[in-house]
Amino acid sequence: MAETLDVQVETTTAAPAASASGPRVRTAIAVIVTHFPRIDETFILREINELERNGQPVVVVPLVRVFPRVIHEEAKPWMKRALFTPLLDLAILRSNVRAFFRAPLQYLRILLTIVLHTLWSPSTLVRSVALFPKAVHLAQTLTGMGVRHVHAHFATHAATVAWIMASISDITYSFTVHGPDVFVHRPLLREKIEKAKFVRCTSTFNKAFLSGLYPLLTQGKLEVIHTGVNPDVYAEASRAAKKKPSLQLLSVAALTPSRGFPVLIDACARLIQAGFDLECNIVGDGRLRLVTEQWIARHGLDQRVHLLGALPQHEVARLMGEADIFVFPSIIAVDGQMDGIPIALMEAMAAGKPVVASAISGIPELVRHEVSGLLVDAAYPQRMEATVRRLIEDPALRQRLGEAGRQTVLARFDVRRTTQSLIAFLDGTSEVNQPTQTTKERIRALNWKRLNAVGVGVRRVHDRPDSYVAEVTISDGVAKQDVIVRQHCGPTLAEAQARARNEFETLSTLQQSIPQDARWTMPRLLMFDEPNAALVVERADGKSLAGILAEGGGRVAQALRQTAMWLRFLQEKTRGSREDRRYLVTGVVLLALHDLELALAGDPVLARRCSRITERLRELEGPVAELPQQVTGTHGNFIPENIFIGSRHVVVVDFGSYREGLPLEDVAELLLHLELRGAGAHRRAFLDGYRSEIDPRALELFTVTRALHWLARRGVTRAERRKLRTIILRSVG
Repeated sequence: MAETLDVQVETTTAAPAASASGPRVRTAIAVIVTHFPRIDETFILREINELERNGQPVVVVPLVRVFPRVIHEEAKPWMKRALFTPLLDLAILRSNVRAFFRAPLQYLRILLTIVLHTLWSPSTLVRSVALFPKAVHLAQTLTGMGVRHVHAHFATHAATVAWIMASISDITYSFTVHGPDVFVHRPLLREKIEKAKFVRCTSTFNKAFLSGLYPLLTQGKLEVIHTGVNPDVYAEASRAAKKKPSLQLLSVAALTPSRGFPVLIDACARLIQAGFDLECNIVGDGRLRLVTEQWIARHGLDQRVHLLGALPQHEVARLMGEADIFVFPSIIAVDGQMDGIPIALMEAMAAGKPVVASAISGIPELVRHEVSGLLVDAAYPQRMEATVRRLIEDPALRQRLGEAGRQTVLARFDVRRTTQSLIAFLDGTSEVNQPTQTTKERIRALNWKRLNAVGVGVRRVHDRPDSYVAEVTISDGVAKQDVIVRQHCGPTLAEAQARARNEFETLSTLQQSIPQDARWTMPRLLMFDEPNAALVVERADGKSLAGILAEGGGRVAQALRQTAMWLRFLQEKTRGSREDRRYLVTGVVLLALHDLELALAGDPVLARRCSRITERLRELEGPVAELPQQVTGTHGNFIPENIFIGSRHVVVVDFGSYREGLPLEDVAELLLHLELRGAGAHRRAFLDGYRSEIDPRALELFTVTRALHWLARRGVTRAERRKLRTIILRSVG
């Protein structure tokens, strides 16, 4: 069976022990970005994907959700996973009330510090104060998710939010300085550096700049770790490119005052007047677009210089491949703003293109003059024209510089290398990405070698009464896969192992009769580790029914109908021919009477009605046992947290309590959950999807027995206890 299902099985019955040489286990870090998705921040997206591929889980936390006209394909999967939150809502208000009453002086001190350090910039003051409640809420939310460290990109608003979170909770943080974020405006920068675990600089220039500003504060805190690109993408684009008749110049940058596009346009006009057949494509958008269009028109270059606007990454790669020369006309703006190390330069060099750039900021760390490109003062059209003309007239020079540039990127700016450097630094920085000792021991104890895992990232842990569930990403060093680890618990290891084996056998049997591409399914089993009472299964796609119910709206009814259809599908696939349903009903009643005795402790209301509850259960037992219902497979834990609704599949997880039973047991459990969550008005949608006649006596019996089970054996809140008691007493009259 295991070979048929391609499941890795460990059947040794020795007690589990953590392996000293297991894979590296990391917990999730949160990456804070100001806007998401941003068309001009592909370098952050690449790095996040590489972090995950190497076994470092990431929670993307955007401060503002934007809806751009163009979205990179690589960003689309993250749109479903990113932790989007509004600027203010009821949940954020509740979090702030809790934080204030827990430590009012600390809360007010942080807010006052923000105000005092941003007074000189009204726009920064307004934005920082507006983000304060969200930061307080995120600190509580991420702590609840098990996140212990956040990393912010850019030293501005993202780092401010990280600083607030660390000031009001036990979360630690770090941030990346890209250059433009500190060259001119530096609100709260001293405070951010002082509290940060470390500050990552993307260039030696940035490190020197910050060291000069804060020589004592930055000692031992600054680390140069470059951002990078994937050279293979651009090399492939160059190989696939079709040669155009005219020489192609390309520039990719936002149209801002720190880019000298008027100089580039002027240089193009001079070259065309000199008889050179060329075109220039400018990719990017910005507040100076109208000015740039006017400059092009003034030179009569509408047919030669093209403003293409913002483009997705695959289109940029294609243009890189078609280009003959890449020009990045950086200048120092009037207010002192300038570029760091432009990612577009790395992309062009990765494509093997000769580049023309400016000798400012960190650019000379990427482009060595006369070795891997040509550096020029981009403020002068004559110098720009002469430099581009030199490359046009010397194809051999273009070839030499392009190849040298590609080798530079391969050696120092390959995102796979730079991300490994970042992970190594995170691993070595005071356990910022290390799970608790208990989690580490549990996860490392599994035999991950059977799945070729060299890195294991723990996204989130759910410690349930009967199981320990971890959302995990595993990496084999090449690719990553999201999986769920479920380790069963019990009074003894033997009992936990028995429950795990029951789930393994259930999934193995069901997967042989239900195709993986079926509309109604369960997650694919990847590994069974009996010594540790654990299973590893694929992560279910889609959104949990619990999340859908919490959000409310029109999707709830459809999700409940689909949930009911999954249940009917399971029951039809597992329908048995046994005729002992009478004994099953009797067993349910006997167990409920035992649960009633346990539930009476400390509940005088139930104690007063104990006789009537017992009498009603006995009244229902006989008629329900005589109903023409057939024995089926019963999930046993049919709760919204275990049900995932996707676009193509409905997946139900956690078969640890699966057994033979009667159809309405799972129906009653799900309806009971709707009542407890205040969603009882939607029960009709579930029953419509179930599409089977339901005897009210049977539904009443199983509803009361499940409610008694929860009161006796589950940790329920005071409010849930009141609701469950009401449901029981309503039944008995």
